[in-house]
Amino acid sequence: MLSRRVSSQYVTAADELRGNEGQWAAYCSTGHCAVLAGPGSGKTKTLTLKLARVLAEDVRYPAGVACITYSQECARELDRRLEKLGVRDSANLFVGTIHGFCLRNILMPYSRLAGLDIPDPLTTATTAQQQAAFDRAALQMRWAGRLPYKRDDIGKLRRVNLDDPAAMAREDADLARLAGHYIAALRGMGVIDFDDQVLLGLRILQENDWCLKALAAKFPFLAVDEYQDLGLPLDRLVHRLVFDGGVRLFAVGDVDQSIYGFTGADGALLTALSDLDDVEDVVLSLNYRSAQDIINAAQLSLGENRPYRAHDESRSAIIEFHRCAHGGEAQATFIVEELIPRILAAKEGRQPGDIAVLYRQASVGDPIATALDAAGVSYIRTDTAAPYSRRPLTGWIEDVAAWISGGWRVAEPTIGGLTRRYTNFSSDRGREREDLLRVATFLSAWKDREGSAFELVEAVQAELLNELLQREPSFADQAAEVVRMARALEPGGPLEGTSIAQLGGRDGDPHHLNLLTLHSAKGCEYDAVIMMGLDQGLFPWANETPRNRAEQRRLFYVGLTRAKDEVHLVYSGSYESRGRVFHLGPSVFVTELQERLAEALD
Repeated sequence: MLSRRVSSQYVTAADELRGNEGQWAAYCSTGHCAVLAGPGSGKTKTLTLKLARVLAEDVRYPAGVACITYSQECARELDRRLEKLGVRDSANLFVGTIHGFCLRNILMPYSRLAGLDIPDPLTTATTAQQQAAFDRAALQMRWAGRLPYKRDDIGKLRRVNLDDPAAMAREDADLARLAGHYIAALRGMGVIDFDDQVLLGLRILQENDWCLKALAAKFPFLAVDEYQDLGLPLDRLVHRLVFDGGVRLFAVGDVDQSIYGFTGADGALLTALSDLDDVEDVVLSLNYRSAQDIINAAQLSLGENRPYRAHDESRSAIIEFHRCAHGGEAQATFIVEELIPRILAAKEGRQPGDIAVLYRQASVGDPIATALDAAGVSYIRTDTAAPYSRRPLTGWIEDVAAWISGGWRVAEPTIGGLTRRYTNFSSDRGREREDLLRVATFLSAWKDREGSAFELVEAVQAELLNELLQREPSFADQAAEVVRMARALEPGGPLEGTSIAQLGGRDGDPHHLNLLTLHSAKGCEYDAVIMMGLDQGLFPWANETPRNRAEQRRLFYVGLTRAKDEVHLVYSGSYESRGRVFHLGPSVFVTELQERLAEALD
């Protein structure tokens, strides 16, 4: 009997998987399963249908399913796809990041019962508070001269050592002391940070069997997307839930796309998991995105043989190398004045949203943003220079704008999906009916209204979020991002004049060119990809360790595999930094790929 929370739409949709041996095997798996999914292999579709099937057939409400994703954007995409399948977002379905999972399902309900000495009410530090705590910790260390560490160094040390003071001290005694002062400063402010959410959640789960039993009863099925990017704390949490708690596991990932080693992520954890005797491993090798020429080039860049092949072997592709003298500004001028017009003209109906310009870091993207501004070309920028971060609340507001304006999407967000997502921000289920009514009333009043996105965000803050945040202090960090969003949209802000429709289209608007870092591009796909700043010393950086160089190679591979039909690699052979010009030649990844492609043609 199908769950009353899930429609039977997934049954019809699942028939499309039958023609793909790997997808069908993953969908039909009954035990622990690790899906090793190559680029463009339909892993999100497979994961979505698997979640729908398990909710309908394998768990009995109120028990449910948890799906942990790497980023909020991944969670939003899964939410949208599940909604199209008729899967209702409810208390027995969690889709979100590891931080959100630990906060909502372990820390908030169980931290006091577990005797954890943490702030009450549980409040997550804003970026400003985290920086203030770091500055205070640095002062206590009494370092003379330049500070030898960044705030991110503390997070990585804590994650790879699972917050064990002795292990941290063995790795780096000074950094461990700095971390201790930083944590104490946070507690003095009455807050926790993102690493605390996961590490404290893991600690509760490891030290309390009763909590393990409660969580396993609530979520007897656990799915993990992008397993290779989530690091040791997630791996330990999975092992505790699955192999001690009896939770059934469905893990999806790709070791070749492991690009977050600087955060402590380790792709070897996925390999080790898939090698376990009681975990079925399934390989998705059919690429529905890229032409075979791009698949071949990507594998040559990686230096590894993989069983990947194009679904449509008749498609051809363009792979071009472009040398532009005089660095990033010359590259940007070439891209804007020559390359983009040529790409748009190459295919009937192609729009700016079908093109992405990718780069290693935000500073490399500054020249292309400047050139596009000068040319009057609209774009969406996703990097550290973006005016606000996409978090659950800011993403929800963007989707509200899309619903109000009718959106550009084929299937816009539904009012039901938006209201249910809002109620899931609250831990007080007794307020669910009241919250549903408030949001539905607000949305109905704004439907089809034209005007300023700034006015909409102000109204959302005043009528919906302020009251929510008073009873949910754990969302303080997200409230700060909503404030940043409002400031970006207000008169004089970088997004001044943005309409409601434009705000609703910021997540992939076809009328806006896409500017992204290579890390931000993961999970995306475009007709044409332009990679710029491919100069030795910029990408990869000079004097990198072999481990870091291997990760940079995988990042290059990720960039190539975002493309469906065209790849353009742009470089100068030199770059400028701090007033000096460095002539180190093209990126080694570029020269290697050129040589290997030439050899393949011989």
